[in-house]
Amino acid sequence: MTEADLFAILDSAMPGRVFTPIAPKGTVEPYVIYQDVTVLPTNTMCGYAWLDQCHWQIDSYARTKGEARANMELVKQALHAADPQPTVENEQSLYEVETRLCRRMVQVITWDSTGKVTA
Repeated sequence: MTEADLFAILDSAMPGRVFTPIAPKGTVEPYVIYQDVTVLPTNTMCGYAWLDQCHWQIDSYARTKGEARANMELVKQALHAADPQPTVENEQSLYEVETRLCRRMVQVITWDSTGKVTA
């Protein structure tokens, strides 16, 4: 799954409300942010296997904890409907003091066989 594929999935859940790596100044919530955290190349005895394991962080921001959670549920439903289905883990709720926004975060693992993962 490429970054473009991931963006399309996220945008299907929250149309026009998906940004990377931060939301533009003045963006009204709710919105979703995603970014790559780690890209691990797969190597064999013959070298690079043209397959990368990509770890993403996806954050749902909203004024209330319930809204942030509900929006993340939409995102997770879209991710679970994808083929191939990514792994979704480490879900947690946070509060951003600086912005006074509630945040729901998950980590997502995908595989990219293009060998061209870019952030």
